[in-house]
Amino acid sequence: MQIHWYPGHMAKARRQIEEKLKLISVAVIAVDARAPLSTLSPDLAAQLSGKSCIILLNKSDLADPEQTKLWTAYYKRRFGNALAFSATQDKPARLLAAIREAAAPIVQRYAARGMRKTVRVLVAGIPNVGKSAIINRLIGQKRAKEGDKPGVTRGLQWVRLSDTLELLDSPGLLWPKLEPPEAAERIAALGSLRSEVVDEVELAWRLIDMLREAAPGAVAARYGVEEGPDARRVFEQICQKRGFLRRQGEIDDQRGAQVLLDEFRGGKLGRITLERCDDAEAGSDGNEAQ
Repeated sequence: MQIHWYPGHMAKARRQIEEKLKLISVAVIAVDARAPLSTLSPDLAAQLSGKSCIILLNKSDLADPEQTKLWTAYYKRRFGNALAFSATQDKPARLLAAIREAAAPIVQRYAARGMRKTVRVLVAGIPNVGKSAIINRLIGQKRAKEGDKPGVTRGLQWVRLSDTLELLDSPGLLWPKLEPPEAAERIAALGSLRSEVVDEVELAWRLIDMLREAAPGAVAARYGVEEGPDARRVFEQICQKRGFLRRQGEIDDQRGAQVLLDEFRGGKLGRITLERCDDAEAGSDGNEAQ
């Protein structure tokens, strides 16, 4: 399944971030805890090389807790700092403490010269990983525009948290060529791509395959179907069970696909992580080299 989506505002935002890098003390790179490797933009990671970074595994309330622990440890080894988080459930104290810890060396250098340093924090990531929700959680009010779809934030915006802490919200940034295809499919399944650029029915078939591998039994438990090796047949069973049929008795595959994708994204099939950390450790995923 080939997927491409790199609108002009993303290229513009990347250039704007490059212009702001001298102002940035800390970067919080948000990834989706359900696919922590595929949702880490290699372009963004390269762009922020040398900066003090925190990998924030957001939406951890929807992911497998054991896998989240492993992924958090993995990113701590790679980047020095990582934190599991839920912008909808967790209090911001742990994240604020991590930001202050990451900024401490810079603040101390300025203090030694008798200067008070304002810590400026970039919050970045691919579309729909919850960047604006994270910022709103940190400041305790809805200042950054949120939406459960990609492309809501279109430009950079500063949000002041205190006299010494400012946050920079950024649009979701993808990279021009989404590879390997399996990573692009995971990104699409999580809702980080606009529905107009993917075939949702084909994506639903691929999601069934992903779920059979990542969480055997989850589809059967949710929809009361048999999880066979033929994803299309499983999908047809789901549509029939739910009554997604047209007047002529044909399957309404578009409606079925939308429901399956929405229910997975909303956590109704359980807490599921699509990527195993041991695959990344072994370097067998292919996305590691991005």
